[in-house]
Amino acid sequence: MWDADAILRGLDLLLTWQNVLWLLIGFTTGMVVGAIPGLVESTYLAIVLPFTLYMDIWTALFFMTGAYVGAEAAGSYPAILMNMPGTPGTSATTFEGYPLTKKGFPGQAVGCSVAASAYGTCVGALIFMFLGPLFAAFALNFGSPELFMLGVFGMTAVGSLTGESVLKGLISAALGLLIATTGLDLFNGLPRAHFGLLEVYDSIPVVPALLGLFGLSEILVLANRHYIVPPELVTSLGLKAPLEGVREAFRHPFVLFRSTLIGMIIGIIPGTGATAANVIAYAQAKQWSRTPERFGTGTYEGLVASDSSNNSVVPGALIPTFTLGIPGSGTAVIMLAAMMLQGVRPGPGFYEAYGMQAYAIGWSLLLCTAFIAMIALPFAGTFARMALIPLKALIPLISIACIVGVFSARQYLVDIGIMVVFGLIGFIIRRYGYSPVALLLALILGPLLEHNFFRSLAVGGWSIFFTKPISLTLVVLSALSLFLPLLLKRAGKGEGAATEEEPAPVN
Repeated sequence: MWDADAILRGLDLLLTWQNVLWLLIGFTTGMVVGAIPGLVESTYLAIVLPFTLYMDIWTALFFMTGAYVGAEAAGSYPAILMNMPGTPGTSATTFEGYPLTKKGFPGQAVGCSVAASAYGTCVGALIFMFLGPLFAAFALNFGSPELFMLGVFGMTAVGSLTGESVLKGLISAALGLLIATTGLDLFNGLPRAHFGLLEVYDSIPVVPALLGLFGLSEILVLANRHYIVPPELVTSLGLKAPLEGVREAFRHPFVLFRSTLIGMIIGIIPGTGATAANVIAYAQAKQWSRTPERFGTGTYEGLVASDSSNNSVVPGALIPTFTLGIPGSGTAVIMLAAMMLQGVRPGPGFYEAYGMQAYAIGWSLLLCTAFIAMIALPFAGTFARMALIPLKALIPLISIACIVGVFSARQYLVDIGIMVVFGLIGFIIRRYGYSPVALLLALILGPLLEHNFFRSLAVGGWSIFFTKPISLTLVVLSALSLFLPLLLKRAGKGEGAATEEEPAPVN
């Protein structure tokens, strides 16, 4: 199944000073891109793609891999410190990271995020190296029924992401599904709810909606405060606090491993990506937690789930890109283009033709794990100091970052207006106890659900969801995911369970 000699030769290919240097450059520049809300690594790599033509193709892929990993890891920083996802794949990171910051634990939260990111990347890299072709073959079995049920499986998270009121959560999700219908109907060719704006003929763009719901709405909430977190609550921002966060991350080994697998599997399936993996892994962590009532208030368990899953998407998305020639994400599309422009043809025979190089990519992912530990962790306390900047100075900077980030994603001025609209929606629904989380989840999964539902009906009718093995398995898992935690709670099996203790601020 794997070639030990090719694995060692792949390591030898990577460990030249040129390749390691370009991997490091990609990682550090990717961190910068990921830490700026609204900027995404696919845009960055598309800009630098022409320059890769003057590089060796494998050196270029090392650079791109480093940028991909670095952006996903650093996207958690603004999500934790300012409630603004740095990348769409860190949306669920805000649910626990930002409450931890407001409690006075920004350093611990960033340290926990770094540990979870490193774990997800490391385990994902090992799976990429040793089980990549098997996973790619499994992904070929996902048709429209399976993709629809995968979306339903994600939507079972709605009930667990809505706090006390399930009804308000369902209303929020219904609003998100309604907004998700904006754009061109693929089945009859008619535009829907576009208000005469050509820029939304495809769909509502995720980046403006994301920054509006979580970034701009938070600015409105913070407008009458002086600090994100009062300085007197934070007694340490050195390396000690992030190391405490690292220890907290590894107190949840099962959540780490389960969320990493969720990220890998979703990354392998084209058309899903880090955003869906991030939210689904977080939802599953809450549904199977012994203390689900603590989610949303600042718990390390939820932060571990979100940040291990979105980083394991990176090696997951590369598996179908290399072995099938089908990109697993938008960033993987750029990497596929880079290969094809230089005459490398990915496909089923990739491991046979380029086995050594494939393993070298796996080694580069493992080396990025070391970069996360050596670069991201020591600077965690420095990043955490952003929480102590007075809001009268920070709010204008955040607003400018939102505007620049949203505009840079597609270069449409209308996207700034979309962000403002979603900011007002987010502010209003939060004020009245509705769930922006459920709305976002429905907005993300809405197109996946709609398109694959109607395709499935056209192929085999309603029975197709219950006659195909993978689809039926997802039906069962969705039902278990939704009802079993409720039954366990009602039966009292969660009574007396040990609760996670928050660490005191480190002196």
